[in-house]
Amino acid sequence: MYIILGYDEIAHALARNLSRSGEETLVVGNDEAVFAGLKEPNLRTVVADIHTVDFGSLPMKNAIALILLQKTYDDNLILANRIRKLFPDKFILSRATDDTEDAELLKNGTDRTVQTVRIIANALQNELETAKLKRSVFRLVSVIQAAKSKGLAIFLQDNPDPDAIASGFALKRIAEKYNIKSNIYYGGNIGHQQNKTLVNLLETDLIRLKTTDEVLKIINAADKVALIEASIPSKNNILPIDTILHIIIDHHQTDFSLVKGEFVEILPHIGATSTIMTRYLRHLNIVPDPPLATALRYGIRVDTGGFTRNTTTEDLDAAAYLSPLLDTALLNQIENPPMSAETMDIIGKIIRNREIRGSYLISFAEFITDRDALPQAAELMLQMEGVSTVLVFGIDKDKVQLSARSVDSRINLAFLLQKAFGFMNAGGHANMAAGSIDLGIFGDVNDKKSLSRITLDAVRKKFFSAAGIDIEKREIPDDLELMVGNSIKD
Repeated sequence: MYIILGYDEIAHALARNLSRSGEETLVVGNDEAVFAGLKEPNLRTVVADIHTVDFGSLPMKNAIALILLQKTYDDNLILANRIRKLFPDKFILSRATDDTEDAELLKNGTDRTVQTVRIIANALQNELETAKLKRSVFRLVSVIQAAKSKGLAIFLQDNPDPDAIASGFALKRIAEKYNIKSNIYYGGNIGHQQNKTLVNLLETDLIRLKTTDEVLKIINAADKVALIEASIPSKNNILPIDTILHIIIDHHQTDFSLVKGEFVEILPHIGATSTIMTRYLRHLNIVPDPPLATALRYGIRVDTGGFTRNTTTEDLDAAAYLSPLLDTALLNQIENPPMSAETMDIIGKIIRNREIRGSYLISFAEFITDRDALPQAAELMLQMEGVSTVLVFGIDKDKVQLSARSVDSRINLAFLLQKAFGFMNAGGHANMAAGSIDLGIFGDVNDKKSLSRITLDAVRKKFFSAAGIDIEKREIPDDLELMVGNSIKD
């Protein structure tokens, strides 16, 4: 049984909710007239002066909790003291209006308090968030509908991960609702076994582009251009730097002064772009089919590290919504693909070449063709005892690919990599980041041994310097800085 001491609109609503849910409820008030309309099953009322009520006449033995809803703080405080002395084993919940009342009530016998003003403010803020979402969705749909002639070109970040892939498919699904044709494009490679499996099982083409001419042809043939999981042309994507973007959706930290588009939604506080896309789908009453639901759910899980980093209530809410819609068998296939021999080799090199300074670990994978093996290796190395920040890197054709992870709350990896290698060459989150640096003139060096040494020295020097870690002076060629152009200049 629940005993409510005091009667007003809140007490009325609470009593009705409790009784209708099958809970025995007793309301104590000093005005019989106000109880006239309170007729509910499992509900009784008692008319009594709250200051002189005989608690012995109430069914205190069966009371689970006593709820203090007097109109004044002083009355609630008096009741809390009185009940605690008579019934020290009972749970007491009281209303409060501010932090001062909250502290005094807790000090004088109350187990928990509820600040009604804060609850109302939070509820209003939630509704305002819904208003913001409605506005965003309206603007997004308006831009998509304007592509009715030549369609929408959707570009993903280079070497797209599950979050980018799923988000691209979600945007395509929204375009389909409005009969707008669209295709999804990307630069780099899809090398990670799980990412390959995800694309194959979704049974929808992602079109890989390799040259600027290919990109320009696509852009010129479309009404609108969207960029997903990136926000600035040429920064971790294949688009030319002067590309005019119409839709930008991302959740990574960025320099907002450089972001330009008709519709821009960048929410760094949210753990995954798949979460943002799920919110759009729900608002538009688009129920994702099992493959898309599976992709979005997997994208959220991967980008939040299994809901252990950068995870917000929005991410958890989106995941909960998607869970009953996903295809469990499909998810198992995505999560448990066979590991390639090259991935095993790269992980082996990372383990063998590791260098540890304090809690920092850096390791060079040398020459690679599967850059998606790097984040796998970074996650593995982060498990080493005493290591809290990891950077692994390798040479992939004419680029140095970087992947970093950290569990050190004092470090923002995205900012650290940008400080070390340049804003346009790196980005991400506080505890997971990546980068891609052009080798420049050294990309044509035939002597791989020399190129490896130059790359290792350059990345090592820049990273440790940005992190404030002293390292021994090493012989570095005078023209070393040319390797990555402006991105690694002091």
